[in-house]
Amino acid sequence: MNRALPDPSNSSEDRAAEAAAVERLVNKARAGDEESFGELVKMYHQRVYNLAYGMVNNAEDAAELAQQTWVKVWNKLGSFKEDARFFTWVYRVACNTSLDFLRHKARLREDALVDGVEPAVNPDLDRAASQNPRPDRELTQSEIREVFEKSLESLSPDHRTALILREVDGLSYEEIARITRCRKGTVMSRIFYARRKMQEKLGELR
Repeated sequence: MNRALPDPSNSSEDRAAEAAAVERLVNKARAGDEESFGELVKMYHQRVYNLAYGMVNNAEDAAELAQQTWVKVWNKLGSFKEDARFFTWVYRVACNTSLDFLRHKARLREDALVDGVEPAVNPDLDRAASQNPRPDRELTQSEIREVFEKSLESLSPDHRTALILREVDGLSYEEIARITRCRKGTVMSRIFYARRKMQEKLGELR
């Protein structure tokens, strides 16, 4: 069955209309209109949450970080420069908020180890792993997902951020560079390294 190709002019018009709508909402929000700010939150909240979840791999932490992001965005609206795309600026705030959380978490872990406190171990996980081991059995989707998430956690925050923005959100290298405030070449290098590490980890499943 033949399908009509999308009209490029319509898509560009849609993007222009969306940009204009966002600009109007941002201007109203900067003037203190909370309802307009609420509309902006509705537009981008899921993507902010997805970004945070991809970085911290915990639903509750991701929800809290998303809320912190929007509080910061509201408080910093006056510093938003209109020469940048609003969602790019929001993503930068979300990235920095998540990175701060990860760094704080890493410092707490280091302090605990220095004090001689062993990391907490879930005994149920140990028991489950030791019961009837079958190395040759087919892996379930949940197990593959678990390995994937652990592989993602093994990446540095910078590499994890670049990979998520590229693979999950589908942003361009230029957009990621603006969000993370680094060069495009650095972004490409981080994504290449992250993909290679993920492939190595996932290759162990075979």
